[in-house]
Amino acid sequence: MLQGVFKNSPLPFSLSEISNRTEHDSVLLCTPDHFDIVDEKNVHMAGNIGSTNQVKVFEQWNALKSVYENLKHETGLQEISVLNGAEGCEDMVFCANQTFPWQKETGEKVVVMSKMRHASRQKEVQYFEDFFVSKGFTPLHFSSNISFEGMGDVIPHPHKRLLYGGYGHRTVASAYEELSQMLNVPVIALELVNPKFYHLDTCFVPLTESNVMLCKEAFSNEGINLLQHLFETIHFIPEEEAEKFFSLNAHVMDIDGKRTAILQKGSEVTKQVLEQEGYRIIELDTSEFMKSGGSVFCMKMMYP
Repeated sequence: MLQGVFKNSPLPFSLSEISNRTEHDSVLLCTPDHFDIVDEKNVHMAGNIGSTNQVKVFEQWNALKSVYENLKHETGLQEISVLNGAEGCEDMVFCANQTFPWQKETGEKVVVMSKMRHASRQKEVQYFEDFFVSKGFTPLHFSSNISFEGMGDVIPHPHKRLLYGGYGHRTVASAYEELSQMLNVPVIALELVNPKFYHLDTCFVPLTESNVMLCKEAFSNEGINLLQHLFETIHFIPEEEAEKFFSLNAHVMDIDGKRTAILQKGSEVTKQVLEQEGYRIIELDTSEFMKSGGSVFCMKMMYP
């Protein structure tokens, strides 16, 4: 099985050599009971300390939860789990960051535990480890003292045992050597060069095995070259749209051939791309969470 970390082109393998996998079909949410903006961990939080409207927070979160509940009846979505937010964990609602769940080729379900960059977020991780252990997952921990922020920075290639890992703001590049060994999969390491796009999930959305949409300004030239070797079509989303509407923090799903995209309302180019790619679009208001630097993708975790 191919493994290792790849940062430069040409790549020593083709996508056809990568084994297939089944898309994750269960979703985890975390309640925003203690959500607040108390400091500035990214550029989007600047000027927003103490600005959250708690009524709107719960309205927006409940609307997202309702979307997933409806999708469970309409698609092959299997399970919706909800973890209660913990006191003193104001960012815990962004549950894409604390873990990276995965199913090995042997069928074993594992979950890689994050090592969050900010001390205030490190205490969130144990709650998620307890949840996944209760679901029968084996937790995996990094042996080295690195930073790694779960599915915020690691996004799988659709239907393939290949991972894309962002680094430069939260996760460090060296984490991917150990991640590749843990999961026995190759990792394409992509440097993030724009502080507006501090996690990979803010600027990169694989749509199909051959097509992706992204914000070019988020990546180094080397990263764009790598992606051009792996995707037949790259849809470039304007930086202004990706920043203003968090349109590349959309959650796209292709479960049992039913393509659905959930995203913050207001984008135009992104919507056109999704429609072109055959996605049903569901627009929501996540403005209270965007003040903290996250939208739909940040607020959920898909797991096998």
